[in-house]
Order: sequence, then structure tokens, then C-alpha cells
Amino acid sequence: MNRQFVIALVCLLSMVFFTTKSQAASTNDIKKGMSGKVVMQLQVQLKTKGYFTGNPTDYFGSKTELSLKKYQAAKKLKVTGILDDQTSLSLFGKKLDTLIKENQATAKLSSTYNPYSKKNQVTTIAKQYTGVPYRFGGTTTRGFDCSGYVGYVYNKVGTKLPRTATSMYNVSSIVKKPVPGDLVFFKNTYKKGISHVGIFMGNNNFISATSSKGVAIVSLSNSYWKGKFAGSGSVID
Repeated sequence: MNRQFVIALVCLLSMVFFTTKSQAASTNDIKKGMSGKVVMQLQVQLKTKGYFTGNPTDYFGSKTELSLKKYQAAKKLKVTGILDDQTSLSLFGKKLDTLIKENQATAKLSSTYNPYSKKNQVTTIAKQYTGVPYRFGGTTTRGFDCSGYVGYVYNKVGTKLPRTATSMYNVSSIVKKPVPGDLVFFKNTYKKGISHVGIFMGNNNFISATSSKGVAIVSLSNSYWKGKFAGSGSVID
């Protein structure tokens, strides 16, 4: 009798433990009514994959929920319209907690200098479009080329740039040590001379739109880009 009681007690405690664990795991789920950088990243990623048709914002509304449900159904995930761990792993290749922490870390890094700085705003905005596909001649979130992407981001902070990487290089003030938000230029990629431009993000990384990865963050030490690097410049005081 005592043995049966112990077994029953163990089973009950196990159920309580796993229920509590499951509830705790769901506290960070991103769902309808929420807002923030992760929501915008979700919309951009869904748009890239053809499930979200609107312009990315930072608000999780009915349109985002419906788009997410369509993605979950297509990938044979549990259809909830909620960004949970399983869906995050499928969409971003990382757990939701990791995705959230990365955005929090970016916010802390940004707060180390003037939060009203245009360059600070540039890096924050630039990262929101990670994953948007490459499109030659593209200047919208449906697809960017390198200068179209940089021009789009800078336009968001009120700075209008010329259309091509070469012309952006020509109007930039050359700097030896770039700070986050400055431009970085590359030469002899698909043509001779200045032919690619990106935005310096700090820690020797830059973000740009490339034909192979779309909008993505890459190290300046990357074997390909290191040999093509042509300098950095500032278009914001």
C-alpha cells in the first residue's frame, strides 16, 4: 500500500513539474498584441518566405498572426499563430530565448552612446531587415541590392543618399576608424572600382545586401570581403 502511494505521489509531482516547466517555457512566446524588434524580424522573415505581404512594422496584429499560421501549417508545425520555440527554430534556426536575448543585447549596446544619434538609429534600423532577399536594382523590402538597401535605411533617419555605391563613396567623408552607422565600401566585386557598400555595425562586422545571402551581417575579416575592402566613410556628422 505504501509503495503504491509513493508511486502515485511521484507521478503527481512529475506532472506538476512538467506542467510548470511547460508554462515557464511559454512565457516568452511572441503573440498577437505584442510589439518590438522581434516582431519586426518575424514579419521580415515571413515576408522573405512569401507568407507576409505587408510592410514590416513592430506590431503583432491579425495579419501577422494569419501569416504565421500559414507558415506553421506549411511546415507541419502546431498551428497557433504564436512565435514559440519550435517555430523560432524553424524560421530563424535558433530558440526564441536566444532571439530575444540577441535583441536585448543590441539595445544595451546601442545605449552606450547617444540614443538620439542618427548613426545609432541607422544600426538599429539596418538590423531589422536582416533576411530580406537580394534583388538587383531593388530598393524596397521586397528585395534590395547593396546601395538600394543602404539608401533605404538612411532615408529612414532623414538622410538621402545617391543611388549607387560609387556615388555614395564620392559623397562620403573618408574615416580611418569607422563607428557603428558609418559606411564601408568594397571594390572589384562584380565590376571594377567601388562596387559594393554596407553599414558598419561594430565589432568588425558590417551588414549589407548580397546576392548570396540577402541582407546579412558579415565580418570584415571574411576571406572574400577582406580582400575587397576599399575603406569606410561617414555621411552623418
